[in-house]
Amino acid sequence: MAQSMRTAATGTECRAFSSGRRAAAPRAAAPARRVQQQQQQQCMRAAAPAPMVAARRPTLVQAVASQQSSAQQQQASGEKVWWALVANAEFYCAEVQNESVAEQLREKARYFREQGKEQDFFLVPNPKWLDAKYPAQGKQVRRPCLALVSTDTTWITFMKLRLDRVLKIELVGLTTEEVLEAGEALPEFKRPEIKTSPYPWYSAGWWEKFYPPSSQ
Repeated sequence: MAQSMRTAATGTECRAFSSGRRAAAPRAAAPARRVQQQQQQQCMRAAAPAPMVAARRPTLVQAVASQQSSAQQQQASGEKVWWALVANAEFYCAEVQNESVAEQLREKARYFREQGKEQDFFLVPNPKWLDAKYPAQGKQVRRPCLALVSTDTTWITFMKLRLDRVLKIELVGLTTEEVLEAGEALPEFKRPEIKTSPYPWYSAGWWEKFYPPSSQ
């Protein structure tokens, strides 16, 4: 009977040992599967194409840096740096929401005369530099167009916020003569049917008073 008990115990130990080996096998294989999955992920990342934004970013940074450098060189040499707000001419001259633009320009011109300052802002009809120097921006503007130009960056920023739907361009590398060179004259514009301002209508062609001297 003792021999039978020893035999039963030995069988129990063997089954426990065998069961332990079977349970340990999956735990041993798990690290290998993780290594294989990591290798597959690395291969997929290596094969994935590089994002296009990363390729364009240096070009954009270089372009901005080049414009800033040109503007700084102009200022250092004493040359004027001009800014422009470009839009469709009818938007400037006959849009209901812009009825006060004429008064703003008149008040600014009066202030310059009283202070004995040289005028640094003009309205340039169909500026020649738009298509010649900035063809991409020129495609965004409906014709005929008008550009409000000035060397006063603070005032230009204010007018950009005031007018809203205009294209702001820094005229880097252009001389004053090039900035003020106008193209074709503007046609007459039909007045809006609804009047919102409390003051009388401005006379047609009020914008011509703010043309550069060479265009008047």
